[in-house]
Amino acid sequence: MKEYNYCPICATPLQTGMIEGKKRKYCPECAFVDYKNPLPVALAVAVKDKKFLLIKRGIAPKKGMWGSPSGFIEIGETPEEACLRELKEETGASGKIVKLIGVTRREDEEIYGDMLIVKYLVKVDAEELTPAADEVEDARFFDIAELPSYYFELFGDVIEQVQNEEV
Repeated sequence: MKEYNYCPICATPLQTGMIEGKKRKYCPECAFVDYKNPLPVALAVAVKDKKFLLIKRGIAPKKGMWGSPSGFIEIGETPEEACLRELKEETGASGKIVKLIGVTRREDEEIYGDMLIVKYLVKVDAEELTPAADEVEDARFFDIAELPSYYFELFGDVIEQVQNEEV
């Protein structure tokens, strides 16, 4: 996460003070405040025929780990649009959002800092996957029994719904 020492607007050295009840850096010249807002992320819990589509990350953070297709919400984009865009970019698959799973906060200590993650259940309609070579090592469908154990901790209720054919 970026750590400002100088104002990104006018280049004045930043000072630290209490602003809106929190200790924050601010610019005494132009009133810039470094709020350290979380980065908005959209995540797809992507399923097809009771199988979950996961990607093997090809870049940091969490390089080499399997997880759900996800990425930052771009300016001018809704979380739903970002979810489907990231699914397409990372796997080549398209799909339809079934429902909002929830919104959670996560701290990434490697690179990005605080993130606000908007999670959707997505029904995938792709037959063939084409992983994004620049970001993803692999993409494939997992049976419920094959899912990494940490996936159950994150999405246990959704896995149960898929297993019980509620999706």
